[in-house]
Amino acid sequence: MIEQMKWENVYQLWERGQYCFPEALDGPLFTESVFVKYERSDSFIYGYDWLEAEAARERKKLIEENPTEFLYFTKPTNKGTIQTAEMLIEAQSEEECAAIWIAATAKELSQYELGRDFYRYTEGLYLAARNFLQPRCFLWHHAMKRLVPGIMLPMSVLENIVCKEPEPVMGLIQMNTMLLKSSYSILKYFSRKDAEALVGK
Repeated sequence: MIEQMKWENVYQLWERGQYCFPEALDGPLFTESVFVKYERSDSFIYGYDWLEAEAARERKKLIEENPTEFLYFTKPTNKGTIQTAEMLIEAQSEEECAAIWIAATAKELSQYELGRDFYRYTEGLYLAARNFLQPRCFLWHHAMKRLVPGIMLPMSVLENIVCKEPEPVMGLIQMNTMLLKSSYSILKYFSRKDAEALVGK
């Protein structure tokens, strides 16, 4: 049975771990706006993608040198991770950001077969964070299989985690969050300077 956790208690766990690494967990994700040359008058480009540093540099170079190839032949990395990026960028508070990180990462961790207790706590953290987010933002579609770009923690660490309480899982979530934030950046594509205003309408 999945343990029912209250969001207030889950957020306290996040804040307790956050105290040790305030800048790494509090700071915003690196986001860079990239102008896309797109000359159709009846539509415009506006969206996000989440890429590792080298891939982001290559993507920016491609957009500058060959926007047609980007527009028609480049596929987004992953719908679930892109939605997570958009949610993090548009979050209204640090608490909302924390809930997004917790829900997305816990969902990914729950896919690992690391024992009944590990699954129980990852699912419990996921559900508590998801319930907090439900009235605040548009959540991931159930068919989205990946919600963060990856779990960057070594399997040797994951396989040796002993879970008799949720704290170890929260520690894994926060470590993975810090690794992702230091390794990835978000590119925001736009083809019109007023795109944000148009999207908001």
